Amino acid sequence: MIDTKERARAAGNSSGSNASRALGGLASRFVLSQGSIEQGSRQWVPERVSAPTPPAGNTGVVPTRQALSDLPEHDESASSSLAAAQGAVLLDYVRATLPAEPEVWAELRAWVGELAERPIGWRGWYDRSASVLDGGLVCWCSSAEQAQVEGILVDMPGRACACLGDRLPDFLRWCCERGRVRRADFALDDRAGLLSYERLRAAVAAGELVTRARKHQWQEGGENVNGERRGFTLYVGARSSSWLLRIYDKAAEQAARGVGDVGSHWVRCELQANDDYADALAREVLAQGLGAVVEQLNAKVRFTVASATEGNRWRWDVAPWWAELLGSIERGRKLTCGEAQEATIEALREYVRRCAGPAIAAVLAADGGDLSWLFEVASEGERRWRPRHLAALATAGVEIGASA
Repeated sequence: MIDTKERARAAGNSSGSNASRALGGLASRFVLSQGSIEQGSRQWVPERVSAPTPPAGNTGVVPTRQALSDLPEHDESASSSLAAAQGAVLLDYVRATLPAEPEVWAELRAWVGELAERPIGWRGWYDRSASVLDGGLVCWCSSAEQAQVEGILVDMPGRACACLGDRLPDFLRWCCERGRVRRADFALDDRAGLLSYERLRAAVAAGELVTRARKHQWQEGGENVNGERRGFTLYVGARSSSWLLRIYDKAAEQAARGVGDVGSHWVRCELQANDDYADALAREVLAQGLGAVVEQLNAKVRFTVASATEGNRWRWDVAPWWAELLGSIERGRKLTCGEAQEATIEALREYVRRCAGPAIAAVLAADGGDLSWLFEVASEGERRWRPRHLAALATAGVEIGASA
């Protein structure tokens, strides 16, 4: 049911309610890179700015070890030059984990083409990796036993997503059917001047940024030879949490990458969803349409008009310029539950292996394999058991005190 009071809170902005009605009938499919599809009274038509078209297929260059030592393992900011049309939503990053099974490998190659293997892995979890498309990455484990645990990781930043073109929605659906999405970035682009640095700065300073996040921060570029500011980014949330919002000067970013003329104003509002929330949001989008992204954004962040009489800031009127950007001010439902996962010894063992395994191996190697240090750590840790550790022991049928 649509909350008419929520629609009315657009502070006298009629375009907000009109856009809400347009988003009311959420589409079940969407096109994010090329072409269009009707959604209510609106077409979701991403536009391409004047920039070289990303090459289709594999870029195929394997860097030397010396070159790799001077660069990050993987350029997660491999941004495309695609822009979402005003009022539309663009999927600009997909990361997923898939089971390491022969049929999945075959299907994955059909999606991304040939794999150009690299001489390094990824973040210590995968010892093998390959470049795909334009800036994409596929990672796996050479150990069959390890592969059953970690599976296959597919990392597709913006340029790689752009290479998939019209196949991107179906690729996202395939990732959900075969595995789990672990990151998804959805972007709205402002080319009409709604999101200016001055407007955002003033709203934040006035306390009119209302959010579920615990923190926000600014990152500002320096000045060019003419004394003009070179870009900015407003971060709301944290990369380590389930979501992060970035509002940044996309035109300045593209200019820094040498993309050429992209217009005088291009500010991107980008919701990065991580882990279980990313998987839930991807499935919600596939089921309900891209309006689900706007609704989730409304549930987490909004710019408002301060009220001296209303103590609850979430009840303040939504700023007209923010409502116009999003096209709807309706809040989405909670997609992930807060239920605690069952505590098991196997889960604790996996946690130690993933998070502390490399450190333990390094210490044992330095000590010549002497385990006394490890036993000391375990003895000290026993005094720091928390409820989840005691629950895991109880699940395993171990009586407290009997394990000493």
